[in-house]
Amino acid sequence: MSRLHVAYHAYSYLSAYTIHSHRARRTYRQTLVVVPWPPSLQASDQAGAPECPCISNSSAIYEQLRTVLVAGGFPPDYGATGCRAYAAGTSLDGCSGEDAPAHCSNPWCYVDMSVCPVNEDLCHAAGAALGSDISPYCRTRPRDYTILLNMSVYYSYETCGSVNLYDPTRHSKELGGNILRAVVAPYPPWVTQRNSSTGNVEYGGPSYDFFQSVLNLFDPPAQLNLLPGWATEQSLQRFRSSYTACVHDVAVGNFDICIADLWLTPNRHRLAWFLPTIRQDLFYLVVPRKFDEVTLLSYLQRPFLPFTPDAWLGVFAFLCGLSAVLWIVRLCETPAKERQGCQWSLQELGNFLFNTWHDFLLGQSSHEVERGLAHKLFSLAFSFFILVTLASYTASLASMLVVQREASGEINSIDDAITAGVPICAPAVLTPTFSTLFGAATFVDCDAIANCARILHAGRCRAMIVSEDIISSLHAGLIQQADCDDVNAGRVSEEVGRCTTTETNPGNARNDCELLRVGDLLWSVPLSFPISDRLAHGMSWAVTQAITAGLFERAKDSELNKEAFPLSQCTVVEDRSEEDGLTLADLTGTIVISMFMVGFGLVCFTLQVLRRDGRELVRRSRTFGQTPAEPEVLEEVRTLTGPEKSLETATPDAATIPGVSWEKDSQDPDQESQDPAPDPVPIQEPRESRAQTSPLAEQSEYCKRI
Repeated sequence: MSRLHVAYHAYSYLSAYTIHSHRARRTYRQTLVVVPWPPSLQASDQAGAPECPCISNSSAIYEQLRTVLVAGGFPPDYGATGCRAYAAGTSLDGCSGEDAPAHCSNPWCYVDMSVCPVNEDLCHAAGAALGSDISPYCRTRPRDYTILLNMSVYYSYETCGSVNLYDPTRHSKELGGNILRAVVAPYPPWVTQRNSSTGNVEYGGPSYDFFQSVLNLFDPPAQLNLLPGWATEQSLQRFRSSYTACVHDVAVGNFDICIADLWLTPNRHRLAWFLPTIRQDLFYLVVPRKFDEVTLLSYLQRPFLPFTPDAWLGVFAFLCGLSAVLWIVRLCETPAKERQGCQWSLQELGNFLFNTWHDFLLGQSSHEVERGLAHKLFSLAFSFFILVTLASYTASLASMLVVQREASGEINSIDDAITAGVPICAPAVLTPTFSTLFGAATFVDCDAIANCARILHAGRCRAMIVSEDIISSLHAGLIQQADCDDVNAGRVSEEVGRCTTTETNPGNARNDCELLRVGDLLWSVPLSFPISDRLAHGMSWAVTQAITAGLFERAKDSELNKEAFPLSQCTVVEDRSEEDGLTLADLTGTIVISMFMVGFGLVCFTLQVLRRDGRELVRRSRTFGQTPAEPEVLEEVRTLTGPEKSLETATPDAATIPGVSWEKDSQDPDQESQDPAPDPVPIQEPRESRAQTSPLAEQSEYCKRI
C-alpha cells in the first residue's frame, strides 16, 4: 500500500475518533500534525521530491523513455524534464480552451523507480529509520502506473506537490467490477434481515443500503459475495467478542469486509484497516427509575420555589431590618413626653413590621415621604427593593407553580454512582476505556451490550453504560422480548435471562420502562466496517464521497428503513409548562396558605371579641351591682370571663346601700332593751327597668353595632 493510502486512512480514523470526557467536560480531537520538510528535501520546481525524484538524463531509462515518447506521438521531453504542466494549453488530453480539466494545470513528471520505492537496507545503512528525513530511501511519494507502448513507467503528481486528477478511475482500478467476500451480522435497525418477495433472505437497513450505494460509485460497480455465517471458528476461539473475531478474519484475508454495526476501537484498528466513520454511537448512564410523588407538601412548597431558602432569608432580613430602622427613627422623632412606655414602643415596632411586609406583598411603598429627606430615601430604597425582588419572583413563578409527577433516578450522574460505590455494567470491549476515563468506578463486564439489562435486573449492578440505540430498544420492549425468547427456548434460565423478574424492584415484574437515562453524554464511539488493506484506499474514497453526497441520510430516511427504528412503548409522563395554563391543582398551595392566614385572622378576631365582651360584661355587672344579678347574667359572665372573674356579689352588699345598716345598734347597759330592728327590705326597681338595663341587652346592642 502506498504512503497516500496510509496517510489518508490514518487521518480518516483519527479525525473521526472523538472522545467525550465527562470529568473535564471537554472534547479532544486527535489530528495529524503536518511537519514541513527541511528545505533540502522539499520538492523543487524541476526535480521533484528527493525521495521520489523525476526521471533525468542520469536515469538508466532516460533515453529509452524519450524514444518511446517520440514513437507514441509525444514530444521527446514530455514528462521527462522535471515537474511541469506538460499538457497545459495544448490539445493533449483535451487541455486546450477555457474549459480544460483541472489536471491540465497540475505539474507532474515520470519518476525514477530506482530511487522512488522505500529501500529499507539503504535507509538503515545511512543510519536512519524508516520515515526519517536523513535518507531519501527512507520515504517515498505516491505514484501511478502506466504503459507507453511496450514500456512500463510510473508517473507522479504528488512528487511535484499536486494531486493526481488526471485518472478519474484510479480509485476504481482495484474495485471496479470486483467481487468482495463479505459477511453480515444483522443489528436492527441499522442492519436488518428480511424476506424478499421471492421468499429469499435479504439484508437491509440504513448501514447496509448505504454500503450498497457506495459500491455503485465504482465503474463498473463492485459486487458483494455474501458468505453464510459470521466470524470463523478459528477467530472465535481467539477473541471473546464475535465482532473482534470478524475483524481478525478480515486481517488474515478470510473476508474482504464485515458489514455490521461495529465499533472502531484501538485494539480492532490494530488488526485491520477501517473505512471512514459512518456514524457515532452515543453512550449514557442508565439507572432504575423512581417517581417523585406529588403531595400536599409539594403544592405548599411551589409558591416559594422561585427563590432559594437563602434568598428568602435575605428578603426576611432586609424587611425586618428596614422595619427596625423605621421604628428607631419614630422613637427619635417622638418627644419623650408623648411616649407611652414600653408597651407603646413594642406596639409601634409591630406596626412597622406589619406595614413593611404588607407593602412588600402589595408591591408598593406607603411610607410617609412628606416628613423629610431621610424618609424620602427610606421610601426610595424600599421601592427599589420591591421592584427588583418582585420582578425576579414573578418571572419564574408561573413555571414553578406547574406541579407534575416527575421521574428521577436513584443515581443522577456517573459521579453519583462513583461516590455511592455502586457497580456499573458496561460492554466488555469498552470496559478498558471506561476504566481509564472513570478510574474510581467499579465495572461489571457484559459479554454483549444487549445483555447488560438482564445483568442489571439480576442485581449484579445498579447502573449501566449503554448506547442510545440500546436505550431505545429497551423502551420499545425489544430487549426484554429477546431475553424472553432465550428463556423460553431453554438457552438460558430465568435467573440469567430475567424475562419476568427483577431485583431492581423486588416483588414486581420486570419493566424496562423503569430504566432511565441520566446525566450527560459519557462517550461516543465511531462505527465503521473493517476492510482489506488492498481495498482500503478506493473504498475510503467511495465512502467519503457517498457521505458527502448525503447517501447515508437518504438511506436512513427511506420509508422501508424508517419502519425498522423502534418506537417507545413506555407511558410518557405529561410534560406541562406555563404555556398550558395553570390548573386549580397548581394553585392549591397558594390557596391553602392564604386560607390559613384568613383562618388565623378569624381566630384572632374571635378572641378579641370575646375579650372585649367579657370586660364589658364585668364592668356593667359591677355598675349594676346594687341590684341582684339575674341568674342568666351570672351564667353568661362566667362563660365569657371564667369562674375566677365571676361576680363576687350576686346580691348587693347592704353596706353599699345608703341609709341601710345591717348591724345592731349598740345598747347602753343602762338603757332599756329594745327589740331588734326588722330586716331591711331591699329597694327593687320595676322588672321593666331591670330588663332595659340588663347586660344581655347591652351585649345584643353591642353586637349589632359590630
